[in-house]
Amino acid sequence: MTDHISMAGHLLTWLDVERLLKKYTALWTRFPQCIVGVDCFADGMEIRHTPGSAHDVDAWLDKVFGRAYRRDPRAIQLRIGNTAYPMDLLEEQGANLPTVGQTYPLWRDVTYLPTDRGDGETPPGEPQTLGAPESRMPARFNGGPELVSFHSFKGGVGRTTTLMTYVAACLRDTGPDVRKILVVDADLEAPGISFWLDDSNRPTVSFVQFLEALHYPPDGVDASLDFFADELRKTSLSLGGLQRELFVLPAALDLAEIQDMPVTPEHLARNPDNPWQLSDHLHALGKRLGADAVFIDLRAGLSELASPILFDPRIDHFFVSTVARQSVLGMAEVLRRLYTSNHQLSGDWKKTDRPTVVLSLLTKELREAGHYENALKVLGSSYPVEDPLTPSVQWLDAEFLSPLMSIGSVREALENLPQSQRLYASATEWAQALYSQPDQEVSVAVDGQTSTSSRQESAKKLHEVCKVAEFADSSQTSPILATEPLLNLGKHFANDLPNVLMIGAKGAGKTFTFRQIVQACSWQAFLGRLGFDSSKTTDAAILPMLWSDNLQDTPDGEIKKAQGHALDLVNGDKTKLLNGTDLRKRLAKALMTPPDHWDDFWDELIAVQFGISQGGLPAVNDILIGKSARTILVFDGIEDAFGNADDPQAREAIQALLRLTNRVSELPNPHLGVLVFVRIDYVQAAIRQNVGQWLQRFQPFRLHWNPESFLRLAYMLSCQAGIHPSPKPPESLHLEELRTELERLWGKKLGNEKSKEAHSARWVYTALCDLKGNVQARDLVRFLKFSADEESTRVGQTWPDRLLAPESMRKAIPRCSEEKVAEAKAEIAPLRRWSEQMTQQQIRSVKVPFSAAQAGLDAALLNALQEIGVIYEDTDGNLGEERLFLPEIYRSGLGFETSAAGRPRTQALLKKNIGTIPL
Repeated sequence: MTDHISMAGHLLTWLDVERLLKKYTALWTRFPQCIVGVDCFADGMEIRHTPGSAHDVDAWLDKVFGRAYRRDPRAIQLRIGNTAYPMDLLEEQGANLPTVGQTYPLWRDVTYLPTDRGDGETPPGEPQTLGAPESRMPARFNGGPELVSFHSFKGGVGRTTTLMTYVAACLRDTGPDVRKILVVDADLEAPGISFWLDDSNRPTVSFVQFLEALHYPPDGVDASLDFFADELRKTSLSLGGLQRELFVLPAALDLAEIQDMPVTPEHLARNPDNPWQLSDHLHALGKRLGADAVFIDLRAGLSELASPILFDPRIDHFFVSTVARQSVLGMAEVLRRLYTSNHQLSGDWKKTDRPTVVLSLLTKELREAGHYENALKVLGSSYPVEDPLTPSVQWLDAEFLSPLMSIGSVREALENLPQSQRLYASATEWAQALYSQPDQEVSVAVDGQTSTSSRQESAKKLHEVCKVAEFADSSQTSPILATEPLLNLGKHFANDLPNVLMIGAKGAGKTFTFRQIVQACSWQAFLGRLGFDSSKTTDAAILPMLWSDNLQDTPDGEIKKAQGHALDLVNGDKTKLLNGTDLRKRLAKALMTPPDHWDDFWDELIAVQFGISQGGLPAVNDILIGKSARTILVFDGIEDAFGNADDPQAREAIQALLRLTNRVSELPNPHLGVLVFVRIDYVQAAIRQNVGQWLQRFQPFRLHWNPESFLRLAYMLSCQAGIHPSPKPPESLHLEELRTELERLWGKKLGNEKSKEAHSARWVYTALCDLKGNVQARDLVRFLKFSADEESTRVGQTWPDRLLAPESMRKAIPRCSEEKVAEAKAEIAPLRRWSEQMTQQQIRSVKVPFSAAQAGLDAALLNALQEIGVIYEDTDGNLGEERLFLPEIYRSGLGFETSAAGRPRTQALLKKNIGTIPL
């Protein structure tokens, strides 16, 4: 309605007057209290109003039509010949509210429905909405086939081949039962599938005849449906006997039928008693044929030939578009109007009616040129989403394959279309869901119980397991997971001593891995825990040199045990070992009175632990050589020892410690190894030049979590909670096996198997990762902890196939974010400074995306936050200054909101940056 003023200046005929009124009143739903109703005719307009309100009506018409409205006599000035379109005001007694009319599932009605602007804003001066159009909700189908439609804005984009790919997946399903599919060619202007039929399989009836027989049934609707079902049975395609059967209802028997169509889908949709009867009839036909699904190939474009099916919320809608600009912009309008129509539905319908968009004919060049990302952005914003983690539409890709461009028959299509690997994989999943059995009860054993009532006890058990695993300073020990960086340690240093930096973000598992190594006491024992053959590895003692403040250094604790074992090999004096307090005092004193060279400080500190007063590292190495012993020095807790890495003295101390790997490698015949666990932001703060080379040098050992290790950790924790009755070693399972096993934990999707909800594993990964796809182990542990906590007290809908309900998982994310941000602000200086600055400057209610100025960020602070993954800058979105985004795992905790424009853009960024994640 914001462009009604410009429309008022371009009124050519009375039809333009009616269109402007429909638009301004949102299809007769926005009137001032004085207006009862408006009727437009070719020879003039009638406005029915309450008694004594003519002046108010004039004022309203002035607002609607501007200078085009004349008061004396009342008329609208049309531009052609300056013709006057007259109007009469009619008083109507006893009228209170405007009459609300019936709407139909047609473009001409949906176009004027009120839209949700996303932020709950109403433009100034607009009339208040007094009612909504009466839109009869269709009756849900009671059993029978699924109805599936395929639509595109333009022809030639692969709509029909996409449809037939899904048909092929259904007919190739490996289940033992009979599979029957009905395909309806409803493209009544440019039929496609109709021309793929062989003479032996061409029916004697058509979709045109179907419409006519049901609009004017000679002997009742049931008789017409029975007749068409009987005729289609005679010409079905049998694939593998009668076990796989395909029925095709062509658009027309010959093109002459299309050139003279007295009945179209619009006629059936204009029925005020049941505007959804076309879908009802197609469903009834499929049911008579015993079909599992009815696939409907719709006319392209904004055609009323397609709208009665397109706007039916009971139908599973697929939209096909290339990434070409004209196709994308046209499809964006289709999605925008579909959203408007669906927004009138009740809550239950809204949850289930999510369209699928297939981006077709994709090539590598199109993806890399940016057209693909732009299509995601434009189409995603056309169908708004309330939850940044939940896509508004289901996105699918279909690659370009030249052999599929010349398909000439149905059988050829069924044979060749599975070549489209990406699309066929999605179609296969859809078909499996179609034929899946209802979710089976999953019994989760807890202390020998297997009843459904044990769900909350199982959740409590998982909660306790995750509480223990969340922090590495727990008194309990946990099994280690052989992740890729740890396996790389074993591969590189089975026969040599490690001499590397173990770099990772906060929560990546540095202290946990440090403790696992220390508790093993020897390198050989640690590699054995990872699965390496001890007989083929070189042994060395583990000597912890620096550790987290959260680890207690008691005389009989793990630190002193490992240190004692290392000194026993060289007959060292254990009384010379520094305890944790003495170690911290030395560091504090050195920071207060810095040494001439921090390299010497670290060398002397190491020598002291061996009881050596002079000679530093060379002397230590000589003792080890003399005793034929090897020792690995292990450092952790750098963040505790040096709270602010930007402090000049702390930076020099950290830099010298990181260079320890170089100094050890310079020793002749080194019997020393070094493992330094350090947070990545501390490396970036200490190493000011060539930091990229440092990171690349130790990249194989960088503590990060890929999708596979992420799932292994989730599986390991759920096994410890007793969720899996016959647990297997996490390392022995392939990715697909992990996904299947974890369905007992969180289900296959965030809905039932037939829903278009996100796959649970991928959703969790998306919720916890930054916008570059990086995820931390602690965030997953924390997520499972909060989800289990929510589940332990949840009542309501049951999910028999899983332990954690989608509701519990969704509620866990804000709690994760709040705890993560509170923890990170205490330990990550740039984040703490940003938070303090926003508080001091009273910056509140910032929406994502945002600009640096809106969030009080200078260039240095913005760069630091980008480096640690808190902020992502979208440089490809043409967003102007407001191009900064927050991952969901930080957004809630920082108190940011997501704008209506930011939600689809966030989804596009996630798909762009983590689109290759195989979850």
